[in-house]
Amino acid sequence: MIVSNQGSGSALCRRALLAALAGVIVFTLLLDPSIINPLNDGWLANGDPAASYLGWLFFRHEPWSLPLGLLHTLGMEQGSSIVYSDSIPLLAIFFKLLRAWLPAPFQYDGLWLCACYALQGYFACRLLMLFTERRSALIFGVLLFLFSPIMLLRAQGHLALSAHWIIVAVLYLYYAPPERRRTLHWLLLLWLTPMIHAYLMFMAYAIWGAYLVRYGVLDRRWSVTQLVVRLAMSVAGSLAAMWLAGYFLKMEVSTGGFGYYSMNMLAPFWPVGVGPTMPRSIVAATSGQYEGFNYLGLGILLALLFVALRSLAGLRRHRQHGATHFHKAPDLPLIAVAAALSLLAISNEVTWGSHVLFVVPIPGRVQPAFNIFRASGRMFWPVYYLLILVAIRGLLRLSKPICTRLLVVVFLVQMADLFSFFHTINVASTVNAQRYHFPVYSSPFWALARTRYANLYVVPGQYTADDNIAYESLANAYGFSIDTVYAARLPSASLQEQRTRRHEQFFEGALDPRGLYLIQPSAYATLASVQQLFPPSTGVGDIDGFTVVAPQWLALNRGNYLHGPQIHDFPPAIVGQTYRFGKNGDGQAFLFGGWSTPGDGATWSEGASAELAMHVVAGVEDLKIVLDAEPYLPQTFPQLGVYVRIHGNLLAHWQFERGKPVPSTTLLVPRSLRKTDDNLVLSFSFDQARSPLESGESVDPRKLALLLHSVLIQPK
Repeated sequence: MIVSNQGSGSALCRRALLAALAGVIVFTLLLDPSIINPLNDGWLANGDPAASYLGWLFFRHEPWSLPLGLLHTLGMEQGSSIVYSDSIPLLAIFFKLLRAWLPAPFQYDGLWLCACYALQGYFACRLLMLFTERRSALIFGVLLFLFSPIMLLRAQGHLALSAHWIIVAVLYLYYAPPERRRTLHWLLLLWLTPMIHAYLMFMAYAIWGAYLVRYGVLDRRWSVTQLVVRLAMSVAGSLAAMWLAGYFLKMEVSTGGFGYYSMNMLAPFWPVGVGPTMPRSIVAATSGQYEGFNYLGLGILLALLFVALRSLAGLRRHRQHGATHFHKAPDLPLIAVAAALSLLAISNEVTWGSHVLFVVPIPGRVQPAFNIFRASGRMFWPVYYLLILVAIRGLLRLSKPICTRLLVVVFLVQMADLFSFFHTINVASTVNAQRYHFPVYSSPFWALARTRYANLYVVPGQYTADDNIAYESLANAYGFSIDTVYAARLPSASLQEQRTRRHEQFFEGALDPRGLYLIQPSAYATLASVQQLFPPSTGVGDIDGFTVVAPQWLALNRGNYLHGPQIHDFPPAIVGQTYRFGKNGDGQAFLFGGWSTPGDGATWSEGASAELAMHVVAGVEDLKIVLDAEPYLPQTFPQLGVYVRIHGNLLAHWQFERGKPVPSTTLLVPRSLRKTDDNLVLSFSFDQARSPLESGESVDPRKLALLLHSVLIQPK
């Protein structure tokens, strides 16, 4: 029941503002308040917050462009944007307008989190005031919305996704009386939300759809034309906002993970997926089900149980009198949407605790659409807050004294149940604020190198853990562009081609004079061999913990920071001998770069390219290289193109296709393509390297393409 008389507008506003103030207070209790300071950026120096902040730093210093959110220096030709660095486009664009007056460093994430809690309190109060004028009910109801464990969990990592106030706001708009300006409020919120996060936009649109059905279909308040106009205006505005923010780039938005980052069936009733932060937490079916952490808390669960039992008793009494009161038409569209979102959150892999109950097959053509929502466990959030509202509304049907007492009990039980979780997050927030900081690189080499080089090339360009923080911090500090980016979604294969080819050329000894190469530890062994291919003027060495390769550095006479390349031959390969690439095989020494850990009898390529390198002494003869290899062709990605080059020259193009004969993998290498020192480097590049995680076969995240069993070198 909607309360018809809610007092004066000033009283409503005063209560809502007090609720917003309560949100600020709760924020300071749950998180370290020092993070509000815009000059304090150390707490962001780990995990996803670091990627978000570094995206803002690059964006801040770039010239304006259209779309507004494009990033040119972070990722270079791959073409990223602040959408995919999770830098909250709304704030990034606003503060970029003020960049001339902003100090360095400057972070807005702490202010954002504080604002999220304030807005959570504000809209929770506005929502609850639709159903009650009781002050005590408003106080404890707002507190239950503010002490939301699912919101606090996001404040630790996914800062943009902390805007749960958007969900509460659309619930308020759904139940608020349909005044003339209500559609405008909806449109403004729907246009704003894509500038924050796409997942929240989808949730808002789900409830907007329920609202349109309620008033356009069930109540027939609008004509078909009016309904279509409202829908068209909302979609057009959101698409415009998405374009401005930089959504519509060639990115792999449909990635694997649907079903892995899902919600466990136990999640609303038991803490699943948060590990030791709660003593009663249980092991989830997949390690990705932290995305589906949706524990309601014991207080809310008890309130829902009480409300459900009382409703059943009331229903029985109504039936005994020959009457049923299913006149809940206003709630029906919302209930339908809640059911759909719950199913999406659970995904097609239905899990109970650590067990997978069953898997519903998804047709291959439909799978990419579901993969857009890879972290589907988040889709339960609107249902989560709707259940809190249901619990409070159920208690409001009681007399004021009983309602107040029960709300106090519910709140105290909720706090006691979640105390360990709140305490753990609070301690982690304090530790982050005091311990972490972004790295500082003080060697004069970098400033000197920046006068000669514009770019940083990270080789092989595969970030693990928090590797990106060091490389991107260095690039930002000295104004380099950097070709490898850690982002929420990766660029499409076509956008990665130029970067991939540049890295392949590096292992072939061909260096781009416009950039410094930073070699990651996974390529150290390869670097030790590939140096003999570099021109003598190349500088090689370690600076501030980075292994650096600088084209033409020794010819510049810029100081003794680097030494020349160390020349030696590759491992020798005997003509006529077969070398095998399993974990006990004798061909492992030839695995130059881009290969996974050898397995039983063979080794998978890993990534978009791979190299084999060997020293072959065969006089002036042409060579025939017989490779025993097979492609990775899962059902969802049935084609694979492989380009084979030797010292930059295209040698072969193999096109594999699932269900068709495998093309010959024998290579003919004329003497004219080999170097005089008989060091031979075979480079493989793949146009469709995919992981078993993406293809839905397993949780293996490695990008696979070619399984190499053996190689035999013979005279032609």
